Amino acid sequence: MGNAIIEGGVRAALAGAFTPKFLATLDARGRPNCVPVISITPYDDATVIFGEFLMNKTRVNLDARPEVCIAVQNEAFESWSILGRFEGWETKGPRIDAINRSPMFRYNAYTSVRAAGTIRVVEIGPMQRLSKTRMIARYAFARALSPWYAGRGAAVNRGQDGPVPVMPVRVREKFRRLGAVRAVAFREGADDGFPRAFVVMPCVAAGGQRLLFSDPRADVWLERAPAGVEMAVAVITRDAIAYQVKGVYRGTGAGVHVVDLDACYSASPPLAGDRLDPIRA
Repeated sequence: MGNAIIEGGVRAALAGAFTPKFLATLDARGRPNCVPVISITPYDDATVIFGEFLMNKTRVNLDARPEVCIAVQNEAFESWSILGRFEGWETKGPRIDAINRSPMFRYNAYTSVRAAGTIRVVEIGPMQRLSKTRMIARYAFARALSPWYAGRGAAVNRGQDGPVPVMPVRVREKFRRLGAVRAVAFREGADDGFPRAFVVMPCVAAGGQRLLFSDPRADVWLERAPAGVEMAVAVITRDAIAYQVKGVYRGTGAGVHVVDLDACYSASPPLAGDRLDPIRA
């Protein structure tokens, strides 16, 4: 892969001060991690920068593997999936100065960043659009199926009295919000492949141990995701509360994509990175 030019609609989306942006990374074993990183912004025509702030797992992954993917969506429900390679951290200089001057950090004495990361963009996926009417229809469809899928129970984390909830009630509620933005990530291809991340909107909790999503924009990416692949799914709400859940993709059933979950984490201050599920908490 060569370099890609950051221009047009994708540049405007990445430059948005509070546009939902997600960064997907892989750990040393190739398992995906996906968290909101709103500070991502274009630095020049070929690179983006972001602030290192409360991202312990992401930093560990970036130090192990440079392959990343950025998922972003603008207010018109236009989204992009962007592959890149992490180029390193800067603790002083023009990049960290640019991040600390951004609206997110400029006026907050408690959130100045310790380092700025640089990602060189190597591929920008096609712009995908979801109309509001179709989003609402697909969301309603997934919600209608969620009781049936919850009743089936998960194939993992089964306790003595039935499935053990992976998501606390407050996390399930966030995934059920129509206006919350979600991003799904998995590893494409072989062990040395990139993570692939993409935005989904019609995505709901089915009980405490399963997610369903029915966003047609996901279909093109999930052609590359066999059943059994590990996935990470992040959600961020309008009030800047974020969570990440992880699990296994079970494929498509009754018109929805199904992920069985085995872990749940906070992805926003003050508990960013804390594990919330009762399995090994």
